[in-house]
Amino acid sequence: MRTVVNLIELAASGWCTRAIATAIRLGIPDLIAGQARKPEELAEAVSADPAMLQGLLRMLVAGGVVVRDGDAFALSDDFAALRADHPATVRNVFTLFAETYDDAWAGLAHTVRTGESGYERVFGVPLYDHLDRDAEAARTFDAAMAELARPVIAALLRQHDFSGLRTVVDVGGGSGSLLREVLTASPGLRGVVADRETVCRRGTEALRSSGNDDLNARLSFTPSDFFTALPTGGDRYLLKNVLFDWSDQDRVRILRTIADAMTRTDHRTSRLLVVEPLEDHEQDWSALTRAVFCGSDVPVLDEHRLRTVLAETGFDVLATTRLDGTQHTLVECCVRLD
Repeated sequence: MRTVVNLIELAASGWCTRAIATAIRLGIPDLIAGQARKPEELAEAVSADPAMLQGLLRMLVAGGVVVRDGDAFALSDDFAALRADHPATVRNVFTLFAETYDDAWAGLAHTVRTGESGYERVFGVPLYDHLDRDAEAARTFDAAMAELARPVIAALLRQHDFSGLRTVVDVGGGSGSLLREVLTASPGLRGVVADRETVCRRGTEALRSSGNDDLNARLSFTPSDFFTALPTGGDRYLLKNVLFDWSDQDRVRILRTIADAMTRTDHRTSRLLVVEPLEDHEQDWSALTRAVFCGSDVPVLDEHRLRTVLAETGFDVLATTRLDGTQHTLVECCVRLD
């Protein structure tokens, strides 16, 4: 049986995640990776109050994130992925979850009472509208999505052949992290990210600042609304982590728009690649999580439901492939031939 102290510690556990996110914002994990440093030295490096920074470090010690060596502090090996230069870094994922997403959960009571989005209750607008208005939240979101996509992209490149193609269109492709990797692995291939205007603007700016002349020549961003019209000319249309955020009615609208673009290209050779975390069964609380962000009218996307909406919108499923080491499935489709 939990004691009163245990319950109070549980109630305060969210403070630790905020403390870690603050340390990430200050760049602390990178400064104390591989070497212990004193609070006074760190405070000067990050322009912080020495006493307050020492309190933050002590809190991180209690959480196991930081280890103490006399008067100095170092990053625990178990939390190396909080470094910016770690090959599997999740620093932006952690920050997104601990800040923006945690704020959204303040609307949980509203979601439980009404079935409506807690995110919209807290921020006043849906997720993507909020990101359009908050540049820093959008930057963190884009970087976090790229971090989460890393293993999925690697598996997709191992298990699907993009050779011999001319153009790939990534529908709702965000910052272009997926197409960057696809194009890097496929010289001569061109890519088009189709997303909201603000997203395309951020992606274009990031691509230009990368200094990669080859990708700048082969990758472009086209402002689009996947409910109305999409670019034509794609040998492959990619749809990754899009459908699971929408109601069945909206899923049908999105797929019909893609089918229209493929038909106006050459639907006999064009293919749709759907990459989604299809659930075999409803997790204990996944429906609640989805409702907090999207509302309760977004049903779980399993393979049966996906096949149903694909069939309704004129697609035939050619193959399904579980992407190794991920929770995602690749579903390859073509527009049904009359």
